[in-house]
Amino acid sequence: MRRLRELIILVAVTACSSSSAPQAPRAPSVADQAPESAVLNRTWIVDKHIMVEGSALSEDDAKGFHGRTVELDAKGYMSPWHGTCAEATRTLTRRPFVDVVDELEVEDADRSKLQTFGFDDDVAEFRLTCNDRPNPPPFLVFVSNGKAMTCFRGACYLLIQF
Repeated sequence: MRRLRELIILVAVTACSSSSAPQAPRAPSVADQAPESAVLNRTWIVDKHIMVEGSALSEDDAKGFHGRTVELDAKGYMSPWHGTCAEATRTLTRRPFVDVVDELEVEDADRSKLQTFGFDDDVAEFRLTCNDRPNPPPFLVFVSNGKAMTCFRGACYLLIQF
């Protein structure tokens, strides 16, 4: 009987010591607390696109993504270009519109298309990095005035809220 009691105590102690303490939730980042984050976290639909210099896609290839969805939430994302990521971290950089379109090498006609779409002078650039797999490419989403844009292989997709 004594050995049985010792065995039970040993099993209980081993079980308690091997169970890990619950993970503390990660502290919200500046990007998580930004007002644009509330706009970012939703389901988006690819409405239209613009081509940028050096595009690897044809116009028809880019049009093939119209109507596709992009899902973003506080923890992760799903996109037709980057797949699904359950655990992503994000950073935020606020940038002037002109700097974003210059860096992307957007043609003048498409710059006005972006402004007509709803982008204004202030752009929030969210860089999402997936922690589910090794060395994923970053998923960049630009948010301005309640609209969003993401680029892949030389096409920038203009996203509307679902």
